Amino acid sequence: MTRRTTQFAGLAGAAATALASTALPTTASAEELRFAIGWPPNTNTSNSFAVFGETLAAETGGELTAKVYPLSLLNFLESTTGVRDGIADLTTILLPYFLSDFPVSNFGTELAALTDLVVEDGDRVGIVYAGAYMEWAMLNCPECMGEFSKNNSVFLGGGSSTRYHLICNKEVNTLEQLQGARIRAGGAWWARWASAMGATPVSMSINETFEGLNQGVLDCSASSNPELFNFGFIDVAKWVTTGAPGSQFPSATAVINKDVWLDASESEKTALLKAGAALAATITYVYIQESQNGIAEAEKRGIPVKQAGPELMAKSRAHTEADASTAVANYTEKFGLTDGEAKVAKMKELIEKWDGLTKDISDKEALADLYFAEIQSKLDLASYGQ
Repeated sequence: MTRRTTQFAGLAGAAATALASTALPTTASAEELRFAIGWPPNTNTSNSFAVFGETLAAETGGELTAKVYPLSLLNFLESTTGVRDGIADLTTILLPYFLSDFPVSNFGTELAALTDLVVEDGDRVGIVYAGAYMEWAMLNCPECMGEFSKNNSVFLGGGSSTRYHLICNKEVNTLEQLQGARIRAGGAWWARWASAMGATPVSMSINETFEGLNQGVLDCSASSNPELFNFGFIDVAKWVTTGAPGSQFPSATAVINKDVWLDASESEKTALLKAGAALAATITYVYIQESQNGIAEAEKRGIPVKQAGPELMAKSRAHTEADASTAVANYTEKFGLTDGEAKVAKMKELIEKWDGLTKDISDKEALADLYFAEIQSKLDLASYGQ
């Protein structure tokens, strides 16, 4: 791989700039790519990113690998411009943070709640939807891949969280208790859900949510259970309501700078895509384990973990069933989406497909192989990412 020099300025501090402008080897010696993520260091989620470099090294005979920079080189809000301008070679993009940059890609993330209507297991929804979303975006949505290209980046793979619950600093378990409650919404779907339930949605970065809960700016965060550990919510949580709001957070877990991608050989591109599939599987499994650990620790600390009340569950499910049409109307009006209903139908088809494909999957290695075989291996390397 022969790296192209990318010019950039002002997106991070002097230390990050110095790091990014340091020349990496262009000889036959091993080359190390910079993978910047917004998760804090020393969490199971951030540690799971090591599999990307390990897979890359294994597939290239050690000629290409990656070093992970947790919450140092870039934070989540800097990810899109950071990878675009070469501050990092790779990053994770939380797509709902960048709605105007990735409107069609985001439309797909807002359909994640449809998985709740098919898959009962709140942990397995991530396995199913990660596969459905990657296949939808990478093989069935040229507009999505065009959005990445416009941001000088290429999508290699995406994982998904477990089902979203309410992590609160007080009891919020019934429809009545939700009235007027300030709920951190990490994307448009949860904002619509909160409004539909009579609560007040609050837009806030995940990196700021701990303080929001701690200071009482928020009553709850709509989050997956692993965030109890990943962002320390367990230290301020007083109540966890399961079953609602539902949906999940699929992310573009591995996104590479387009110039780096174009400089890669065909075998290196295949290795990068295998690494993307391995990361998608690994982080999805880590979220399942973290979800189980988070609930166990909350119960150990005496934090009530209760299923949402029946009235709240019924209204939440009715909202999920109707919301896809709302999303179509919103994206048609705001972003000129022309085939929203067809995209919803395709997503429903893929959710059913991936529910069937993954029923007997029991480990992340088998899941990684399945993702790659069904999705990344089917890409045309001559045209993908152009």
